[in-house]
Amino acid sequence: MPYRSPWRWNPIRGEYEVPEGDRLQGTGEISAIDAYSNRTIFILGATGFVGKVLLAMILDRFPELKHLVVQVRRKRNVSGEQRFFSEVLPSPTLGPVVRRFGVEEIRRKVTIVEGDVNEKLCGVQPELLGKLDGKVDVVLNLAGLVEFDPPLTDSLVPNVYGVQNLLELVKRLGAKLIHISTCYVAGKKNGRIPEDTPILGYYPKRQGPDDHRFNVAEELRWCEQFVEECKYSLRDSGTRAIRERLQAGGMERAQSWGWINTYTYTKSMGEQLIAGTPGLDFAIVRPAIVESSMRFPFPGWNEGLTTSAPLVLMGGEGVKSWPVRPDGPLEIIPVDLVAMGILIVTAAVLCGKNKQVYHLATADENPVVLPRLVAFLGMNSRYKHKHKKTGSKLANLWKTYVETQVITVEALEARRDRIHRGLDVIHGALNFAKTILGNGRVGPYLKSLRTTRRQIRQQEQTLDKFLPFMIHNSFVFETRNIRKAVAMLTNNDRTRIAWDPETIDWADYWVNIHTKGIEKWIRPVFATQRKTAGA
Repeated sequence: MPYRSPWRWNPIRGEYEVPEGDRLQGTGEISAIDAYSNRTIFILGATGFVGKVLLAMILDRFPELKHLVVQVRRKRNVSGEQRFFSEVLPSPTLGPVVRRFGVEEIRRKVTIVEGDVNEKLCGVQPELLGKLDGKVDVVLNLAGLVEFDPPLTDSLVPNVYGVQNLLELVKRLGAKLIHISTCYVAGKKNGRIPEDTPILGYYPKRQGPDDHRFNVAEELRWCEQFVEECKYSLRDSGTRAIRERLQAGGMERAQSWGWINTYTYTKSMGEQLIAGTPGLDFAIVRPAIVESSMRFPFPGWNEGLTTSAPLVLMGGEGVKSWPVRPDGPLEIIPVDLVAMGILIVTAAVLCGKNKQVYHLATADENPVVLPRLVAFLGMNSRYKHKHKKTGSKLANLWKTYVETQVITVEALEARRDRIHRGLDVIHGALNFAKTILGNGRVGPYLKSLRTTRRQIRQQEQTLDKFLPFMIHNSFVFETRNIRKAVAMLTNNDRTRIAWDPETIDWADYWVNIHTKGIEKWIRPVFATQRKTAGA
């Protein structure tokens, strides 16, 4: 029987409340409160979107924790500690925690360690290692590059070589390990994706347990040789040409094995290094597409132009045609549920009750199909442009009353072809007009056309990156392990951390929480970046 959360969120108290007569009792095999009491946790990657929410939630929900060690990278002349107190702690994510406990209490409980996962032993200095030796109970690794198609070297360094450095650190500290990966290491798949698929030797096109063609050590040798060949063959073409070849080559190699992109390819290699480490006590947490917070630290918190934010922004700007599967779900999950899941898994590891892999996803319990999300995007666009006071009145009317629609990839390509042919005609006409009227009168229109072309290309490139999740594949990630872990918690634990994706009202979440959060937190940053790029 699937777990159904009976608790309701109390926004004033900032926690879940158990109603009278609750009949759903935890087994108590795991006591998260006891597990975290008097423990020391080392967190890497706490400055990212998920990391900040997790850090805030640990401090908020488990004051019994003895100590937190948080690694923060130096930025030029700004030390890691300075960055934490000037950039991380003032973040809206940490605001409620700072107000609750005060900066001095956080200073007492949190030690900032400067370093980088890309360095040997993650850059932790020998004298500090000596102080931490045997005193860290568990290392939580959220560090890594979350970019779909970077140059291969950019992805390998944090996601693979960085894991090698991480493993050295964990071994040196004598700690357990929680590693945050992604559900999409599964690669190009359709249907339900289990959690018990063997990690070592995995690649999406694998033909069974006797297929041993993929080996991380051999794959790294291929990558290193490919990188050197690119640098040598393109040495006279410049840095940009080398990076473009490394970008294309990384995607080609990933897709040849069956992965969607370079990101998931390198994340899978990192997982395999962990699984192949003898004697390591670990759990790998694989979230789906991480989106705005549902409740914690407040509804709608988001940060960075990642996950579905570009699509929501495109929808808000009036994009009406979306290529999606008519029957497929989009595997998305609010960031605060991801943080809850990580805390539950960490408690299971500390209690010795953990599995090796945990999917954090929603579609197996509470799917939201893609055409419904398209409708939500249309609702946002209509509302926004109906009340818009600036811009073209005609364009605002069109964006208000023309409905969004689901289209095929073929229709998308045909539409793009028509748009570009039309722009070519306009460009030709303007160039002809320039010969008659002069550049002074026609030049501004040509500049505006170039800006329009650039924006259209950016939209096309963004959409293409999401097509594997929207139309080419249909993923449903099984979440049995996290639900089993929740069932083992005590009732007191579940007033602090809960796993309840089945309670999400997707219409309310997407329209009233997620979209508004992106408009508030992401669009101003996006607008500034676009203005700077066009300057």
